[in-house]
Amino acid sequence: MPPKSERAKVDVKESSAPDLRTFNITLTAPTKDFQLTDLLRQRGVIDPLDTELKRAIKEATERYLESAESLIAGLVTKPILTHKSRSNANGNGKSGEALCAD
Repeated sequence: MPPKSERAKVDVKESSAPDLRTFNITLTAPTKDFQLTDLLRQRGVIDPLDTELKRAIKEATERYLESAESLIAGLVTKPILTHKSRSNANGNGKSGEALCAD
């Protein structure tokens, strides 16, 4: 029998409007997998799963958007390298080596 985490299935459907993107996330798993957590939640020992899911989705979305911003910022701040050819001993400029200037 696969572990409980492998029996859970996640389906994500995305839709967009001009100013809003919506993600509908559906998590399905066997009811019996939640028997212990349901008892613990009823007794106030653990938070409801929806609280944990909301937090995880929000954090994942923030990391996703930040990674795109970091990538763009890295591209903007990197210096553009230009290649200059070095003249060889006979002065014809075809030495096969290139110097990079910052």
